[in-house]
Amino acid sequence: MDYAKLGLRIGLEIHQQLDSGHKLFCNCPLQKSEEFPLETRRRLRVVAGETGAYDPAALYEFIRGRLFVYRSNADSSCLTELDDDPPHAVNPAALTTTLQMCKLLGCAVFDEFHVMRKTVIDGSSVSGFQRTVLVGAGGSVETSAGTIGIQTVCLEEDSAPAMRREGGTVEYRLDRLGIPLIEIATSASMHTPQHAREAAETIGMLLRSLNVMRGIGTIRQDVNISIEGGSRVEIKGFQELEKMEKVIESEVQRQLSLLQIKNELHKRGLKTINIKPVDVTSIFKNTKNNFIRSAVAGSGTVLALVLPKCAGLLKLQCGDRTFGKELNGYAQAYGYGFIHSDEYLDRYELNAEFGQLRKELKAGERDLVLVIAGKSPERAADAVLRRSRQCLVGVPEETRIADGIGSKYTRPLPGAERMYPETDIPPVRITPEVLAAVEVPETLIEKEAALSKELPKELAAQLVKSRQFALYERIREKTGAEPVLIASTLLSTCTDLRRQGHAVDVIAPESLEQLFSLVARKRLSKASLPDALVLLSQGKTVSEVLSSFEMLSDAQVTAIVADVLRQHKGKKESVLMGLVMEKAQGRADGRQVARILRELAE
Repeated sequence: MDYAKLGLRIGLEIHQQLDSGHKLFCNCPLQKSEEFPLETRRRLRVVAGETGAYDPAALYEFIRGRLFVYRSNADSSCLTELDDDPPHAVNPAALTTTLQMCKLLGCAVFDEFHVMRKTVIDGSSVSGFQRTVLVGAGGSVETSAGTIGIQTVCLEEDSAPAMRREGGTVEYRLDRLGIPLIEIATSASMHTPQHAREAAETIGMLLRSLNVMRGIGTIRQDVNISIEGGSRVEIKGFQELEKMEKVIESEVQRQLSLLQIKNELHKRGLKTINIKPVDVTSIFKNTKNNFIRSAVAGSGTVLALVLPKCAGLLKLQCGDRTFGKELNGYAQAYGYGFIHSDEYLDRYELNAEFGQLRKELKAGERDLVLVIAGKSPERAADAVLRRSRQCLVGVPEETRIADGIGSKYTRPLPGAERMYPETDIPPVRITPEVLAAVEVPETLIEKEAALSKELPKELAAQLVKSRQFALYERIREKTGAEPVLIASTLLSTCTDLRRQGHAVDVIAPESLEQLFSLVARKRLSKASLPDALVLLSQGKTVSEVLSSFEMLSDAQVTAIVADVLRQHKGKKESVLMGLVMEKAQGRADGRQVARILRELAE
């Protein structure tokens, strides 16, 4: 695709958990719990923001009327997470890390921070809001495709992850709620999927240069995307950067398809969709369709919508799915789905009913008919109707969640109405002296450049992005072993052994240091490292490993060489070398064997 011609604009919001000792507004440790013996049930209600208006995303969640069940463990959460105790002062370690990031990005840091409440009533925060602090603004980061502007850097508390969804009830776990989180928002200055991924990787490298948490789920990216004639759409839920380019490409295709649908409706002469859902339950009393028959038998309702001049549109491809599945996502947000006349009705055994619907609702051949069945499908039908009306506009602004290589609808885009001041925490002043005392460490980008002088470039890039980098630095500094050997062992050899079922992750760093120190002092061969790691993973000590694999002395190698020469007179040196190495079983160095072979041959 010609992204420049399409006017593609991409902005990022990157969220990184901080390893700051305890949570942002209480003293609970940063740890995961396996069991959640405590339960709290709540319903959340929407409140007006500082401007006096209601945030559309919060209003949408309130209308859904769901019940939230919170599972907690006293070891990882307290009454602050349950909003039954006031928040403590801002975690100073988390604030220092955020200030370091502001310096790395060249942001202007505000001299006074005010904690704000951001209305969030999807259940991911027990209180119905998320606390956030605007720390810096106006920085930038360099990429190969140009400078990316940094709009804001915020310090905020992480949300609670959902454990289970069933009907109108959602269960959340509270061990993650309140973990300090840096949020970095960029300008919409990226114009290709590749550029967006590079920017995310670069900012991620800067973040991992600081005291942050590592592992799956500790860093997440949201992507804001728009094209010419479209609208800003926020896609949440990226944890694997490998998927980012495909999802952006799919979103561009989706927006192009929605613009084509808008143009097609205008060509068909449709100017407005002025209809209401109609109760058609009586038509389906004797239906053969199992789902609708069960809904009607359970005192449910069947509602029908006639979308004028929309026949055939729901079969069109819209990103990674059809427009029918795209539209159905709005009903699914309320726990429902629909059946429509663009589908093969034979498989649903609904041809007769849809024929009767067309007659009674006076639907023409170019009109689309759809039905929603269930206990109370009114809200789902209204949501589908509102979204159908937006087809005449093109691309609605909304929040979506990454889903495969595409995305699905979750809620409207939030606005400024969701913000209002936090009255339980006093402002935090940052004097010039305090800011000047914040030291910025060497970044991983700088460390990668330095590593490339002693490692192959690809290996250096892989190492600094891995969890093994700190261990590599420790072993390299304390043992003097070859850098390439240490890196390849930690990244490749250990990975292979894990796949074979060996618990190499239980090996203590001290044991690895001793192992590489033995290699550096030539008491252990490089070739024996995989077998040595297996023994260590099985609980053997370094001394026991050494007794099995210690390098042979010159005298021992000389005896083996002499024996091979006696038995294989006249053989080529390369053949003799192989025979000696086989007898030595990895406990002799090749250069040592070659030297002794030449000495005895003379």
